Amino acid sequence: MVKKKPQLPPHEEHADETWLIPYSDLLTLLLALFIVLFASSSLDKNKAAQIQYALAAAFNSGGEENTENVITSFLNDVADLSLEEDGVIITTDADGANLEMTTINLFDKGSVKIKAEAYPVIKKISHLLNSNKYKRFRINVEGHTDDTSESEIAELPSNWELSAARAGAVTRTMISNGMEDSRFKAVGLAGISPAYPNLNPYGEPIPENRIKNRRVIIRIEF
Repeated sequence: MVKKKPQLPPHEEHADETWLIPYSDLLTLLLALFIVLFASSSLDKNKAAQIQYALAAAFNSGGEENTENVITSFLNDVADLSLEEDGVIITTDADGANLEMTTINLFDKGSVKIKAEAYPVIKKISHLLNSNKYKRFRINVEGHTDDTSESEIAELPSNWELSAARAGAVTRTMISNGMEDSRFKAVGLAGISPAYPNLNPYGEPIPENRIKNRRVIIRIEF
């Protein structure tokens, strides 16, 4: 006698569960969003600024092409301000754009007090860099001197202190024009990075080059 196989219960079709993977990704992104929103609501301005820069970098997927577009737009906006007529030299490099001012237009000899006539120029630069188009970018302010001992202030015994104090003075003025202080880095480089030779091949000074080497550079990192 042949035994009949017991009848199995009706087989239920398994639902397609591949949707769980994108769903879990979505939950992860939402969690990250809530964390960012919570951190951004903190009163710590530096933390909020760091998050802003990190998000800008994360979503800046345009690469080199996008950077070139930003620099081109910036150069067009700078041209509208006629900064070159104010003695500002505008250059670009792989990291962004540079606004260079000789200290003869900014300070008296050996001084760290910005001249009254230089404030409107710094104000124009500050307002441009604080616009929505550029306010997410970091800024480095560099102070440079020539190879002579220019400082005439006892508290600034060398060009290191002098160049740092001048970079700080420009940075402080830009912050007073409404810019966020967490965007800045101010450094003094004394005379270690001249743009032009201070001396000719015979060891004789070149006065016009020394004037050009005494400068402050505002570097915008795009």
